[in-house]
Amino acid sequence: MANEAPKIGLDKVYIAKVLSDDENGITYDTPIALPGGVNASVNPNSDVATDYADNGVFFVTNNRGNTELTLEMIDIDADTLALMLGQTKTNGITVEKPLDQSPYFAVMFRVWIAGTDANGNNRYQYFCYAKGKFSVPETGGTTKKESIEFGHINLTAQFAQTVANGVICTHARSDDPDVSSSVIANWFNAPVVTVAQNNNEVTVAATVSSGKLVLTGSKGTGDEFTFAPSSAKLGETIIVTDASGNPVNGTLAFGGTASAPTITFTKATGANAFTAVTVTSGLKDNFGIGVTPMTDADLA
Repeated sequence: MANEAPKIGLDKVYIAKVLSDDENGITYDTPIALPGGVNASVNPNSDVATDYADNGVFFVTNNRGNTELTLEMIDIDADTLALMLGQTKTNGITVEKPLDQSPYFAVMFRVWIAGTDANGNNRYQYFCYAKGKFSVPETGGTTKKESIEFGHINLTAQFAQTVANGVICTHARSDDPDVSSSVIANWFNAPVVTVAQNNNEVTVAATVSSGKLVLTGSKGTGDEFTFAPSSAKLGETIIVTDASGNPVNGTLAFGGTASAPTITFTKATGANAFTAVTVTSGLKDNFGIGVTPMTDADLA
């Protein structure tokens, strides 16, 4: 069955801030939706180079330059735009400085493709650009005339490859029979950067063993994953409290198995006994998926 068809639409633009990128993989903050996507144009700056010998073309190779994405939006929330550009916003005032450095972000969106899939559903191509920085956009305004001319915001991002596996972009079509339906359904839960992407959510359970708090994670039917250490922040994503609701100081350690990883909390010497724990969606797995929030208030 032929799948060739023109692209006819764009929606679901998301960004996700890069938290870490090293030889162990790349992790992201929770994706942020950007409503009002008008156009996404990507220029990979690729070409083909030729070498000559024996009076003719002897060798041909591909070369890819910097990947540049131009994103046209109706508008972007001021807080989100400041975050994207590394600017500060206080008391409603955004401050731009010449040494501002924008963080790395993933950019995700989907493109509507004409026709339907085998089940009669609309079909889409999903894109994820893994690690790029936005530049400050041009701005200004034009006086209103007899007919209204709408002004949009245009942002440009330059993308680098990820450290662990050299990924610049991933993409998949919803009508591709080789693509897992769960990957498509959960595409915007976290940036997809590996072919083994598992975007199912993680559930967390708390137990007490030998005076230590043990958080155990599970996903699907024994799916393998690990917790992202950079996302396990005591007092932020993992909040341990005593009987009066006060934070309990201590340390975190990682262990368990590939299908049931653990985080063990050991309270500091002299600290009060812990009686409750709250885990937020800021705690993520190695695929960048935030766990299902939970609170266990009966650990005594």
